[in-house]
Amino acid sequence: MNIKIKYHFMPWEIDYALLTFSQLKKSSYYLNLEDKIYIDSALNLSSYLINWEESKLPKEFFIEKYRTISKLLDWAEHKPFIYEGNELYGHLDLEKTQVESHIDYYVSICPDMYFHEHLLFYLIEAAKSVKDEYFVITPQIYKMWDSTWDHLTHPQFNHLKHDQWNEGDIFDIAHFMNNNQDQPTLKEIYDFKWAGWFDIYSKNFLEKLVPVMDDWKGYGPWDFFGMVASDKARKEGIPVKEYVLENQVIFEQSIGSFKDNHFSTYYKNLIKMNNVPNQRQVFESKFGEYLNRWYVYFKENIT
Repeated sequence: MNIKIKYHFMPWEIDYALLTFSQLKKSSYYLNLEDKIYIDSALNLSSYLINWEESKLPKEFFIEKYRTISKLLDWAEHKPFIYEGNELYGHLDLEKTQVESHIDYYVSICPDMYFHEHLLFYLIEAAKSVKDEYFVITPQIYKMWDSTWDHLTHPQFNHLKHDQWNEGDIFDIAHFMNNNQDQPTLKEIYDFKWAGWFDIYSKNFLEKLVPVMDDWKGYGPWDFFGMVASDKARKEGIPVKEYVLENQVIFEQSIGSFKDNHFSTYYKNLIKMNNVPNQRQVFESKFGEYLNRWYVYFKENIT
């Protein structure tokens, strides 16, 4: 099987990229030899977003560090990309270049996620076992801030209150995963919920059912858009499925020891941001329009 991993990050997330690339290197030892891994990573140095002339760190610092840590991905078919233009650029732009005819499954990894080195193997093997045309598989997580996340939460953390979601420690989660003897199992859930943290998508889900729109730019909640579109598709009779990979727990690296000053804080303090519109707010302001356009596409191409 051919699996494409997408990883976009900002310069202040460079140390998280190091952690991710290191963990992916460890993950490579557990993969089946017949599975081919393609990784598209992108360092975003957009001068539309960042005023490099007034920043205390030059972009060359991040370029050289990216080139160095990219050596950790030499086991895969890695395609590194550095965006240095003066236009808006983000993970949505990388998504547009991710689709390729030879790819069987797509994986999205958020820049600052902890994941166990066995996760990639189990996600790929789980995807192979699913016969549905349109599906998403997501791992379990730590406790989150409201009940909509509860069906993704591992039972180990169910006793916590929702307002305690950021009081844990990522090292406690890693320790739990290193000692957890329960085998990963696949469980179908019926209320769509994922966050693009470390999910795997079927080919037709990402390429056909919920493709990235041509005019999407920068950053936006594609995950939420995908959930809403999936729900509408299911109501129209299309069997879209979501599965949880139980006993594989992921979460944000920044909880615990690095909660207040984490691996991006010191870089952000040295980088001057431009005063530009909030990308998420721009996306959300057009959410209804995007959804209507998707529905027209859906009726013409899927139903």
